[in-house]
Amino acid sequence: MTRVATIYGMSMMRTTVYLTQEAKHLLTLAARRQHRSEAELIREAIDRLLLAEPARPAPELPVFDDLDASLPDQVDEVLAAGFGADGFSWDDTERPGAASDH
Repeated sequence: MTRVATIYGMSMMRTTVYLTQEAKHLLTLAARRQHRSEAELIREAIDRLLLAEPARPAPELPVFDDLDASLPDQVDEVLAAGFGADGFSWDDTERPGAASDH
């Protein structure tokens, strides 16, 4: 079951984090020194980590500057030239997964 809480105007989800004993001890000491909660320190550390993460680059779409603008009007002819006048047939190829006679 996922719990969502609203704390200080922010919607948060509860999660579990496993720490080594040493990390937990140091986290407790840091929280006491800074008069902050352990959860607040963990959230801040995660936020800093995520801000340092490089942004996912937007995919670059291919540019087809050299295509003939009339290609859509000739699609049947272009495909016939590529596959032959009779078109494509599985009989002309070896079917995927079929046993070969070779």
